[in-house]
Amino acid sequence: MEETISLQEIFSLLKKKAALILSMFFIGIGISAIITFLVITPKYSATSQLIATSQNKDNSVSTDNINSNLMMINTYKDFIKSSVVTEAAKEQLAEEIAFKGSAEDVKNMISIEQAQSSQMFSIVVTSENPNEAAVVANVVANIFKEEAKDYTDADKVSIISEAEPSKNPVSPNKKVNLAIGGVLGMIVGIGLALLSQLFNRTVKTMDYVSETMNLPILGHIPIVAQKELKDLQSHQLRALEQINLATESVETEFSFDDEEDGLNQDLSRINEDRDLADTIDLTEIAINHIDLSNMGQNNTTSGLSRRDRVK
Repeated sequence: MEETISLQEIFSLLKKKAALILSMFFIGIGISAIITFLVITPKYSATSQLIATSQNKDNSVSTDNINSNLMMINTYKDFIKSSVVTEAAKEQLAEEIAFKGSAEDVKNMISIEQAQSSQMFSIVVTSENPNEAAVVANVVANIFKEEAKDYTDADKVSIISEAEPSKNPVSPNKKVNLAIGGVLGMIVGIGLALLSQLFNRTVKTMDYVSETMNLPILGHIPIVAQKELKDLQSHQLRALEQINLATESVETEFSFDDEEDGLNQDLSRINEDRDLADTIDLTEIAINHIDLSNMGQNNTTSGLSRRDRVK
């Protein structure tokens, strides 16, 4: 017989396993923090902005000319990453900052960004060294400015702004990484909680015994928590105290501490040929007051005091 589980049972299970889920949440954040701050090397970027234009022979500006310049930017992007620019940049960087990488390394460091419908574009260089990123961006921009006229239709290339070293890394994104770590940790915690329920083969309900195992239920013993037990004892104590308050007006007291032993009294009465049934009428005895002063001090003693009130 297949065992099914409802959404209510799932929520109840997740509530019970809240400590596990929260612990995995914080563990995920901790692991993400270690990887982000100690393992991943931060990278910096530097940006150099350029604009390249081509004009008609009559030097007139038209919509077709502007659209042509916009379409040419895609050509400029490919040209900047070509071996003509990267090889020249590698050689110049080796002289200026003792760059030891190859032309392919320079190409991998470069990305081109362009605002929509704008003739301006940016050369963005990413490196583990912020100063290196700025130098590479400026060198590549200058080489493109020199070589573009020979290889493309660009009549004029202008550098709008040169790259400057940045103090703030662009990667890793600390907030995003910590958030991802927390979410992954929570997912792992929920998965462990569900797996613990899946592999838990203990009997959880009486219905499982009667319906699945076809066994009769003779009785069950409830598990009472310590707190519930203390609350029950406190409730019983208050009930007994209320009984005492209701019988405070009774003045007659029955004492078990008589000066003469009760057995000796009975023996003396027998010797006097007195019928004990006439001398002791137990039907008239009604205990209506309980001394609670010693209750709880000794678990072996009875809750009844030795001096109890009677009618």
